[in-house]
This record gives sequence, structure tokens and C-alpha cells, in this order.
Amino acid sequence: MDAATTLKKHDLKVTKIRLAILDALGKTELAKPYAELQAMLAEFDRTTLYRTLLALMEKGVIHKALEENGESYYALCSDCSIETHVHDHMHFKCTTCGVVQCLDLPKRLKFSAPGIHIDSIEVFAKGQCSNCN
Repeated sequence: MDAATTLKKHDLKVTKIRLAILDALGKTELAKPYAELQAMLAEFDRTTLYRTLLALMEKGVIHKALEENGESYYALCSDCSIETHVHDHMHFKCTTCGVVQCLDLPKRLKFSAPGIHIDSIEVFAKGQCSNCN
């Protein structure tokens, strides 16, 4: 699905910055750090970029794959919406090269905590990616 269709599907107006963000994130399966997105999209000011990322997250178009040491990493969602923003995968960061990627889990995680309502569970792993190992 192209970026404009994705935006329309999520009831978002098609704008230059939204298209640029989706294009930047769609070029790889790796999550991109905010600093890299900011450098790639230097024609847009930081505030506009940040607010647009928030809007895309709220509508289930992208998700924050990782937040570490003040840096946020963003990736495209596959089948999310504003109502169902669920990811059955874990986030992995290579301790050597620093890439962040989403990895599929073989089974859906199940967690039980009596008397507690869980809205989401985040799974994060660190190690060496296939290129560095």
C-alpha cells in the first residue's frame, strides 16, 4: 500500500511531511532514530516533525520501537488502527552497530496478573544482529 493510501485509510490528511516520514520509514525494516529522521527531513522544522510523528502514532500508522538514552526510534505499523494498536513482536537493539528492528514472536505472549488490567506489554532485547555476530 502506498503512503497516500495508508494515510487515507487511517483518516489522515495527505501532507508533504506525512508522505516524507512514511517514505523514510518505508525504505527499510529497521526502526529509525528521531535524529536520523530529523536529518533526512531537514526541510521541516523540529516541532512540525515531532507533532507529525505523534499524530501518526495516535492513528496507528507508526509506533515507537524504542526509547533509550533520550533517543526515540520509530517504525511503520503493519495492521494497526487508532482502536487496535497492538504489536505481537519484540524490539531488538544491536549492542555493536546500534540498529533497532522489530522481530516477530513465534507465539502471542500471555501474561496474567490477577486484579490488574494490562493495556500493553513491551518486549525488548539487546544483543548482536546477524551482520555483527
